Amino acid sequence: MKISYFALLRTATRKHDEDWTRPAPTLRVLMRDLAAEYGPEFARWVMKDGELSGLAIILVDGRDVRGLQGLDTPLTPESNVFIFPPLAGG
Repeated sequence: MKISYFALLRTATRKHDEDWTRPAPTLRVLMRDLAAEYGPEFARWVMKDGELSGLAIILVDGRDVRGLQGLDTPLTPESNVFIFPPLAGG
């Protein structure tokens, strides 16, 4: 699957995007694996107490997972995942 990172997550991962080849049947599994791969700096921007941060935005195939099944949203090898950390501005 293709994963794209935005804003501070590009710093945490040192990537704009990547092709993820490890099995991840759900977003929960993917986020657990990404946190293990990229460490606490990555995890703190998108997770809180093992759940999605209320301020992070994750899209799977163009749809916000908050309107799908959250961390239980199913993924396929063809999924496109976009991960945005909390954004602030004025």
